[in-house]
Amino acid sequence: MTRAPLLLTPPLLLAAGLALATGPAVERGGDDFERGLRFDRRPWALAQQVNGSVRLASAPDRVGRALLAAAGPKRGGTVAKADLVARVALMLPGTRLEIAFDFRAPATTPLDSLQLVDVECATCGEGGNPGIRLYLRRGRLRVDRSKIGIRHAWTRDDAPTLRPDRWHRITWQLQLAPDDRGTTRVLLDGREVLAARGATLAVLPRLGADRIQIGITANSNPVPASAWFDNIAATIRR
Repeated sequence: MTRAPLLLTPPLLLAAGLALATGPAVERGGDDFERGLRFDRRPWALAQQVNGSVRLASAPDRVGRALLAAAGPKRGGTVAKADLVARVALMLPGTRLEIAFDFRAPATTPLDSLQLVDVECATCGEGGNPGIRLYLRRGRLRVDRSKIGIRHAWTRDDAPTLRPDRWHRITWQLQLAPDDRGTTRVLLDGREVLAARGATLAVLPRLGADRIQIGITANSNPVPASAWFDNIAATIRR
């Protein structure tokens, strides 16, 4: 079944002749990459390719194409990026966001210091686009909050690790808030591997998030990294 474009605001969905899935407060969308890669807000606004590249190619161990992100090694203070960016209407405190995707990394890619998803604000009047990030450390999924002023990441050291050369389904659920009303939950292949409560937004005059990046949003390793992404699905409940 063909999915609706990713993360469209209600007016854009209606203009495209599509209905919202469960009512005016819910927006759903996704991309299976079988219709090509477009940059016109439906679904993606742009690609970040800093010492890196994104392209569609035949996917290993499955029929069809997937997104292949390839990022070079970290050079000095510059990290490589190879990801897609979706722009959305400002997600205010209280918004619930779920992002799910298939992920596969080759054995040559270190499953460490590799950022996969950023939820951030590009229009909140703060340099560096404050937000939070889902990333890998020693093969485990973690959530980094340093860009919203919180030093320590959310971690769970007994969580299962991702395995190279196999497909995983990763789901990241968030409730956005600048305080303890914020929550995060991460699932790996349907199993909860991390859950926490606390701030998920930076405390700024304009509170919210308006950008979602997915791919290798940063590779901090001294060696190149590559990974496959497929069947991206997102739900915003405002």
